[in-house]
Amino acid sequence: MKKDKSTEKQFLEYLDRLLAGEEISLGDEVSDDLRSALEHARKMLAFREEPSPAFRAELRDRLLRHIAEKQAATYPKIEREGFWERVANLLPPRPVLVAIASTAAVVLLLFVGVVWFAGRGGAPAETSLQLTEGEYSVRLPANIVPEDVTFTAKTSLSASPGRAAVYEIKTSDVTVASVTELGRKLGFSGQAKLIDNGTKLVMSQGSGDEARQLTVWTASGAVEYGYVEPEKLYPSQPAQLPSQAQAELIAYDFLQQADLLPPGYQSLANIKDETTVVAGGGYSVSREYATEAAPPAAAAPSAPSAEAPPAEPAIPTAPPALTTTTGAQAPTYWLVEFPYFLEGGEATGPGSKIEVSVGDKGEVVNMLWSGRQMSPLGTDNIISEQKAFQDLTQGKGSLEVPLDCRQVVIEDVQLKYWLDPTSEKQDYALPVYEFTGRCLDKNGKTLEDFTGWTPALAAAN
Repeated sequence: MKKDKSTEKQFLEYLDRLLAGEEISLGDEVSDDLRSALEHARKMLAFREEPSPAFRAELRDRLLRHIAEKQAATYPKIEREGFWERVANLLPPRPVLVAIASTAAVVLLLFVGVVWFAGRGGAPAETSLQLTEGEYSVRLPANIVPEDVTFTAKTSLSASPGRAAVYEIKTSDVTVASVTELGRKLGFSGQAKLIDNGTKLVMSQGSGDEARQLTVWTASGAVEYGYVEPEKLYPSQPAQLPSQAQAELIAYDFLQQADLLPPGYQSLANIKDETTVVAGGGYSVSREYATEAAPPAAAAPSAPSAEAPPAEPAIPTAPPALTTTTGAQAPTYWLVEFPYFLEGGEATGPGSKIEVSVGDKGEVVNMLWSGRQMSPLGTDNIISEQKAFQDLTQGKGSLEVPLDCRQVVIEDVQLKYWLDPTSEKQDYALPVYEFTGRCLDKNGKTLEDFTGWTPALAAAN
């Protein structure tokens, strides 16, 4: 026991000197275990590209819990408490020392010989992951492409592989109390209740055309809000819609009211360039709809003529706050689509939607929010864009095009993170390559736009 305390004291003294930036020289009296631990510490401190603070904090907590559980099964209670009190003293709580605390925790892990971490790829500064084959799977939609389709890339494709982050999706704590509290913010009374074999928690309010429902999926924590009857989205009377800019602000304020703004959304200006507003209901148009649909500006009055009295000047009219839309094909609501950002990129897939529909007189008539709480686990190898394009052409990804499509033209490729449908539990958010472009018929005419995906992680050796 005395020898163990002496070794521990030596370790802490040397560690303090390393953290202070001091070079240390280890004599022959240092044990092999201690020497190995300090060598690992030296290498980690020399590494400059450290993982993010969020990753270090999550890893630190996980490792300390794991070590504590292992120690609980190995050492007597009194001896265990004394050691972990000293560990707590070693790890300063101040945010400015988070990086030091994380490094110290990992070195202590190596020192006590926990094999669990060593099997995961070494020091966290390298943030290298080796997940099992099952954990790597990305559940993409089916690939539906006619056999005689040709593929053309009209964008540059990198031939260099790389590395990308992998995120752990934390299980949302969806309870009757949490959904009831959310319902209060949205004007619901009563209490949430489970339906569909416990897969959803719902609240209802009102009746007839004014009936609203709040639904939260227990597997993902995704939220859907809206009117039950379609009259609000597809009114029989002409709708008075706000401008697109107003609709965007209304949607943002609605998310803020419900406390559903994701991290980084503290200001609409932060995400405005990535937010889209398109018309829904009658037909879909681009975000320039309001400009294109506006009546032409009145021409400037011509100079008065001696032969005829000047016409009465037109009285300028200020643009109304609400625009009345008429006709069977007129849009009946604005669909405001917010970006879904992760720390290292942007999400894609059916579970990546943050959408608010703003209808008649600026009322929010529908909302779908699928934000999930995530934390970065580390990074792993990914294939090149060229290899991903080759996989797509060979049917290894997910792409759906019409039967009369004869040519798939790739116009853009981006690295994003796949999120499953909101009804499904998902453990990891993994990188995928997202391809966008056009489908052409046999005459080279554009049939429709498309989006396709291929897994981005390189196969484990």
